[in-house]
Amino acid sequence: MANEAKKYSLHPKLAAVIDLLLNGATFWWMPQLESWYWFGLWFLIRVVLWGLFIRLVYYPKELSRWRHFFSLVFFNFGVVISLLIFIEWKLSWYLLSLIFVFFSSVSFWLLPVGEDKLLIFSKPYRRWLFLMDAFGLAGFWSGIYAFLSFQLIPHNLFWLMSLAGAGVTTLISAWWWRAYGLEYTNRFWLSLIACFVLTFELAAVVWTWPLGYLANGIIIIWFWYNWWLIIRFNLTKEGIDWKKQRLFLGFNFSLLIIFLFLVRWR
Repeated sequence: MANEAKKYSLHPKLAAVIDLLLNGATFWWMPQLESWYWFGLWFLIRVVLWGLFIRLVYYPKELSRWRHFFSLVFFNFGVVISLLIFIEWKLSWYLLSLIFVFFSSVSFWLLPVGEDKLLIFSKPYRRWLFLMDAFGLAGFWSGIYAFLSFQLIPHNLFWLMSLAGAGVTTLISAWWWRAYGLEYTNRFWLSLIACFVLTFELAAVVWTWPLGYLANGIIIIWFWYNWWLIIRFNLTKEGIDWKKQRLFLGFNFSLLIIFLFLVRWR
């Protein structure tokens, strides 16, 4: 049955090329959209097309079609709806546009074309999907701060928006902890609670900083990735290797300091 499914399926490389062409056409067409209605219609069409691709492309049984589909939709929502609509700095806009055009097609390109190549391609493929969700989260948070900064929603709704953002971030955290084989235990649920509280408190702190909405979203996800990774290792039987993590955390802290000096302050 697996051989038959593979025989009549869409090749991942062909799906990647088609997706790249569609993204390029969308990038050209997007500036002509003048209302939220057309953005919503465009988003729905892209979701349907991705669903069609996911259905037609062959997946080894060890890989989840739903995980790929969710990552595509969430990434698209974060980068396009939350970032490209609001961003004003041209260099950042062009950089994010390139990310939008290439990232989803690369996720198809990295799909293994057979069971024999699963071990080689599964790790890069899984990490790429995680990176897409991280970009989606950064866009989601930047969108929240953009709506507040442009006063599209009242500032007194900040706490409600932060609770929603922390909830989405926590769900993504659980989604990817499970992807790495972590079981539902008391420590798992306590870690989710800790993730929710840390994200909510960080969102409140970042809101008081004199930074723009794009920088705010990046900073939140920067911190989130670090504690997501530490908690993930803590939930494993082996635990955390602090010798390796000290170097990782020190490197990230240095990059964060450099980033804070480079971003535009209000």
